[in-house]
Amino acid sequence: MRLGITGHRPNRLHIGEARVASRLREAMVGLGDAVRSQNPAAPLIACSPLAEGSDRLFAELALELGYELHALLPFASADYESTFSDKSRVGEYRALLRRAARVTELEGSLADTKSAYEAVGRAMVDHSDLLIAVWDGRPAAARGGTPEIIAYALARERPVIWIDAARDGTPQRLRSVSPQITACELRVREIVDAIG
Repeated sequence: MRLGITGHRPNRLHIGEARVASRLREAMVGLGDAVRSQNPAAPLIACSPLAEGSDRLFAELALELGYELHALLPFASADYESTFSDKSRVGEYRALLRRAARVTELEGSLADTKSAYEAVGRAMVDHSDLLIAVWDGRPAAARGGTPEIIAYALARERPVIWIDAARDGTPQRLRSVSPQITACELRVREIVDAIG
């Protein structure tokens, strides 16, 4: 099973990083347990762009829970680092890169970051069996934002697990984001059986 992530940076994690991490853990443990109950040898892969906030929380938990980490970056790594708002946390990013089993740098350009973020989000969906989305339910701040990537995943018929970054609650399965948000109870076994 290959999990992908899309989500907000720290400024839009309204429930706080600790609550987001708790909800991510809940979803990832449930998915991992369901897969391993069917096939104990099945590889669990977590793919993340390693941006600040949701992406890094997801990557750290993936490693802790025994997932293999694949890093998918929108630019060359040195260029990517220059886009981080909290330079004091670049060390965390580099540590995750060192622990990743695979690192892929897309050919994005700092001259057009919006296109690069959109491309990495779409690549994330294309390389994943399902997507975890940490989203506050609001429109994207820019092209390639979280709701656009969610819509792309849903259009590609990828299951999307939603962790609401604005209101703490159990993870749900997203069904649509437009014209309104439609979500339902998360049934992990059904998702795992469907992606089988």
